[in-house]
Amino acid sequence: MKATPVRAHRWALKTGMAALSVLALTAVAACGGGNSGSSGSSGSTDKADLTWSFWVAGTEDQAAWQKVADQAHTDHTGITVKLQGAPWDSYWSKIGTTLAGGKAPCIIGMQSLRMASYAGAMLPLDDLMKKYGMKAEDFDKPIMDGLKADGKQIAIPYDSGPMVIFYNKDMFKAAGVPDPKPGWTMDEFKTAAKKLTAAGKTGLVTTPGDLGTMSWVRTMTGAEPLADGKLNFTDPKFEQGFSQYADFVKTDKIAPQVPGGNPDFETQQFTGGKAAMQLNGPWSLIDTKGKVKFNLGIAPIPAGPDGSKTYTAGSGFGISRSCKTPDAAFQAIMSMTSVKPLTTLAQAGRAYPSRTVAHPAWFTAAGIAGAKETIDYASENSVPLVTSKNWVQVADLLNRFGTQALNGEIPPDQALKTIQDQAGAGS
Repeated sequence: MKATPVRAHRWALKTGMAALSVLALTAVAACGGGNSGSSGSSGSTDKADLTWSFWVAGTEDQAAWQKVADQAHTDHTGITVKLQGAPWDSYWSKIGTTLAGGKAPCIIGMQSLRMASYAGAMLPLDDLMKKYGMKAEDFDKPIMDGLKADGKQIAIPYDSGPMVIFYNKDMFKAAGVPDPKPGWTMDEFKTAAKKLTAAGKTGLVTTPGDLGTMSWVRTMTGAEPLADGKLNFTDPKFEQGFSQYADFVKTDKIAPQVPGGNPDFETQQFTGGKAAMQLNGPWSLIDTKGKVKFNLGIAPIPAGPDGSKTYTAGSGFGISRSCKTPDAAFQAIMSMTSVKPLTTLAQAGRAYPSRTVAHPAWFTAAGIAGAKETIDYASENSVPLVTSKNWVQVADLLNRFGTQALNGEIPPDQALKTIQDQAGAGS
């Protein structure tokens, strides 16, 4: 199945991907910082033919992203960037192997949730940021932090966003349920979801995807998936939050059972009008609005005992340690994440831009009442989802055993213990 610009942000890999990726990640970890690339002192600063490796859905997607790459040549006539695309489902195993081999392209597309697995083969960018005057404060702080490893900036983001609730305003109106607002509680959410679950439709649709699952657990109990950098799935508070999440399906019955092997199930249920709510990211909002036949609204994730809590995620561009022209590569990345291309991406609905100055273009393109209020509120109550080096394997195991837990086939605490035992604590 070909990915779309939205599916390029799916947070789960298909079954079997983890085994391939983990082998590649082991090699990456082994290479550590051993490659010869250095920060900002080798190669030409203003002339280079660069290759950019990124996840790409197809020819239309390739052409759109190549325009982003072309901004580097517009700004620096001696620099060219050629996009080398691969589908999302195969990108991560390929880039892991390539990085480990020490012959990776200069510019690497990197996602915040997976960055920990690859950071050892990437060049820290802090010195280059200082050298060329790039200001971290021009970008959303949660995603800048989310693209760090050991306190070093590994990639510069082009998009970001906190997880929020997409909801079907028409279903809410027909059921006599008021539109959710910032500050709504978990009790209010469950009451609404139960009223919306009728006539073969459900109030919510869930999946065991890592970003969504972690966000629900965090708002319900405040539990984090890591403690001191180690996997923490068997912590009692995390088990409690995950159990409450599983109850949406097996006990509360406000969400349908989750079929295995269909990573698009959640989106299909929501866009098809079969579920009234879905947890998603703002990067998907404009594309979703174009697909649905109902009035679309967004709201923050409902508040648990300590308020509404969610995670921010996003993606960006970094430099491989094997790059011979890091200065030129960084200047290209500066161009690719500058105001003009990010505004264009925002207007096209391809990204919720990481630069705050480009946010108005996205809100105008979205055209959804209350969107700014919701996303600002969610951003204030979000943190980056920091992951472990074995997270690619964790995400795959969560899909497998999390599905069984959501469907009531195994106890939630057993699923979490199995995931932690099989993945290892990580680091």
